Amino acid sequence: MRMKPTLRFAALAALSVVAARPARASLVVALDLETMVARADHIAVVDVATVSTAWDARHERILTTIDLAVVEAWKGPLAPAAHVKIVQPGGTVGDINMTVYGMTQFTPGERALVFLRGTPDAAAVVGMAQGKRLLRHDTTTNRWLVHAPDRAGASFVRAAATTATPPVFDARVRPLEDVRTEVRALVGKATSR
Repeated sequence: MRMKPTLRFAALAALSVVAARPARASLVVALDLETMVARADHIAVVDVATVSTAWDARHERILTTIDLAVVEAWKGPLAPAAHVKIVQPGGTVGDINMTVYGMTQFTPGERALVFLRGTPDAAAVVGMAQGKRLLRHDTTTNRWLVHAPDRAGASFVRAAATTATPPVFDARVRPLEDVRTEVRALVGKATSR
């Protein structure tokens, strides 16, 4: 027995309503390293000093304030030991959690490579989760290694797809000195224009 097209459509529509779930991702335009460098006012290796969350002044949304201590500055006027403050939406206050999918997360005590725009007292991460690369110290080689950004619930898309389009992120773990050399070359190239 075949179902009539209108009944088949109604059954599929009912099934899609029952099976539908809320979206748990943000759609973010993928940025290559050259674009990240160009958009950033500051590029630095930082240690996360503190992370705190609170309601905004109107008690409408939760904001997370991150204090970063600069270890190395690769672009911008920051100096080692300077501090940078980021305030971004999302976080947990009491038993209420506000999640912004695609927004990078910071943990006190971690070290990261960050791409920031704005002033040191009011900075924002470039490209949402793309603008923070976690660093881990490899004790066997005694080197710092740069990891790919945490996708943080984001789906990254390219503005224009081509058959030669490389992956959104370099999935390889890379030595910090290699990334430093590449970023500084891109900063030099941008300033010489």
